[in-house]
Amino acid sequence: MTTERLAGYEHYHSFMDKLTEAGVDDYIDLPMIAVMGDTSSGKSSLLSNISLIELPSADVLTTRCPIMLKMHYSKKKSATIKISWKDDPIGKEEFAERTIEEDNWESITNAINAAQTHIIKISGKDVARDIVSVDIRGPHCEDLTLIDLPGIVRTTGKNESATLAEDIQGLMNDYLKNPRCVILAVMPCNVDFHNSQIMADALKVDPSTKRTIPVLTKPDLIDKGGERAVKDLLLGSMTQSFDCGFHMVKGRGQEALDKKQSIEDGLTAEESYFSNTEPWRGVEDKNLFGTKNLRIKLAELQMKLIQSSFMSIVSDLKSQREESLEHLTSLGAIPSTLSDKKALFRKIKEDIWSGMGSRTLDGRICCLHNDTEMRPSARFLDASTHYQTTLSKSKLANISEVVVGRKAIAYDEGKGKYDHGTVCFIDQSQGKVYLEEFIHKGRAPSSVINNKKGITGNIIHDRNKVYIEGPDGSVEELCTYDIETTHSDPAWIRELIKHNRPYKLPIFINTHVFEAIVADLIEREWMKPTMDLLDCTSKVMEAAAEAFIKELKDASPFHHLQTYLVTKAAEVVDVLTRETKRRVLEFVEREKVPYTQNHYLFENVCKLRSQRLMDEVNQALPQGDDNHYVNPQSLRATVKNIFQRNQEKSVDDHMAEEMHHALNAYGKVALKRFIDTVPMICVEVMQKFANKMNHILSDTSDDEIERFVTAPSNTVAKMNKLKRKADTLEKGIVALGELY
Repeated sequence: MTTERLAGYEHYHSFMDKLTEAGVDDYIDLPMIAVMGDTSSGKSSLLSNISLIELPSADVLTTRCPIMLKMHYSKKKSATIKISWKDDPIGKEEFAERTIEEDNWESITNAINAAQTHIIKISGKDVARDIVSVDIRGPHCEDLTLIDLPGIVRTTGKNESATLAEDIQGLMNDYLKNPRCVILAVMPCNVDFHNSQIMADALKVDPSTKRTIPVLTKPDLIDKGGERAVKDLLLGSMTQSFDCGFHMVKGRGQEALDKKQSIEDGLTAEESYFSNTEPWRGVEDKNLFGTKNLRIKLAELQMKLIQSSFMSIVSDLKSQREESLEHLTSLGAIPSTLSDKKALFRKIKEDIWSGMGSRTLDGRICCLHNDTEMRPSARFLDASTHYQTTLSKSKLANISEVVVGRKAIAYDEGKGKYDHGTVCFIDQSQGKVYLEEFIHKGRAPSSVINNKKGITGNIIHDRNKVYIEGPDGSVEELCTYDIETTHSDPAWIRELIKHNRPYKLPIFINTHVFEAIVADLIEREWMKPTMDLLDCTSKVMEAAAEAFIKELKDASPFHHLQTYLVTKAAEVVDVLTRETKRRVLEFVEREKVPYTQNHYLFENVCKLRSQRLMDEVNQALPQGDDNHYVNPQSLRATVKNIFQRNQEKSVDDHMAEEMHHALNAYGKVALKRFIDTVPMICVEVMQKFANKMNHILSDTSDDEIERFVTAPSNTVAKMNKLKRKADTLEKGIVALGELY
């Protein structure tokens, strides 16, 4: 492709050069052609022939940093040499840009040398990422940009770094892994292709060989008789197919260099060599030979690369710039003066004051970003519900309930007497209760024996009968009692009355015993759940405050400030928890002294006094049709027996039963007060937090603000890195605008 045929593409080429010059290639893979190969592979000679400038060779200074050759067609020859810093070393000295005109063309080599020496000196490395940028213009130039990379080395010299080979390989890998980079793999003809290091590296990243061009150099050094094999390699018949094919060039030999042969004369000699030397003169496709053909081939290839990747590069420019700015914004602003720091601190303090209420108690949400995480208000409600459930299952709240494991009194209708025992099973569906001490004598059927588990107290059902396993392995049938005539046994109350009887007339309830029972049950059963609810509320508040603070964008760049705010929040929660605990304990102590004017208590006591007798009478009455004849005399006898059994109870039994009724009624009243009042007191830890936190933060001194509102060095470095990226990509977008 000639220079004229490239007309119209030069703007795109210039655009890519501007992106590279701005450093966009640090963030976005740009289309480029990188020249790689071993030292002494003829790489520098090839680039000199393409650019018509003498590049530093091994006898002057081995390439130790990338050299970017940007070639543009122009009627007048000129070159500009400058440095594009990649690592941006601290305290770097700027390199003065140098422009070389045609009348001083020979000085280009020294200018490139000076730039390369400057980079190595400033970076303090043997190999650097920073680029010597050489902008070449002239009538010989195609619109083409090439990157010359340091040659691969396998050993190091006396004064060279031990990691030189690794450093060069690392630099090459930066370019090799770019999927938009064409690899110009340079190797001498007298080196075994299959053992070539550069080809091995290229095939690792380009196994399909779509972006690798092997360039064979020094054909004049092929051993006699080896030309046929090299020709077959050039024509692609000895190895896998490369999309862009092979190419062969011949640079100036050492004899020509010693005679100071010019590059132009060398190119003329190259054309003559391939036109007159076998087997190359016999190859039909002449485009496989010579620097001029390679120059045109590469220019055409680069334009195709730019065309095919242009839209995706533009898209990457915009999207990565937006991502950088968003990330930068998320890190917040970094104030520099005390006044600005105080203003930021005030804003953060106000955000905590205004935001914590809605965050902790109101349950407000702006989006359902995480429906698996309970908000603080929901967690507190969940804890309060658990508190209510725990207290509702306690003994004080269920004094008269017949439950498994508790002592009960069950009426044996057949024997006409009461049985006292421990409830081992309740069949709610059948309305039956079973006491583990009362059994029917007889052998259990085999179907029951076969279901034994060898566990004492294990219950077995069989044909509407209930059996229990004994400690000796026996299985006995349990006696059946109606649940309606079974009541909780107040024997434990009777024992307390007996051991605490006053010398006065013992026919009235001992209020001291009643008060002691209430106080003891509250302490043993309700105190721990109450303290657990307070502790849970405290932890919920502290966790909510910490999460809120860590989500504050304005505070996110300042690690010390975040730590200070979280610490202060924990102190506030601790203070509020202590104050709340004092109020909770005061409430509990008051509740240990029974008192109420709730009419429910008196109504329930009156109901309970007659309930047992009412249940027994109802149970004794004939069941069934309303027209069923009832013998009045038999009925009177039944009722008389019921009341007579009641009258035969001792005074202590009556006192215990009466206190049992009172405890049952009062437990319900006290339960309601606890499950309402305790959560209302505990929630004050959350309700008062915002104002308390605001008050404490108002006492923060200027010295503390100065110290805390200072971003750590790693955050500053991260922000600077993001800002540099955003600025670099912005330059690319500006260059895009100039393209049109």
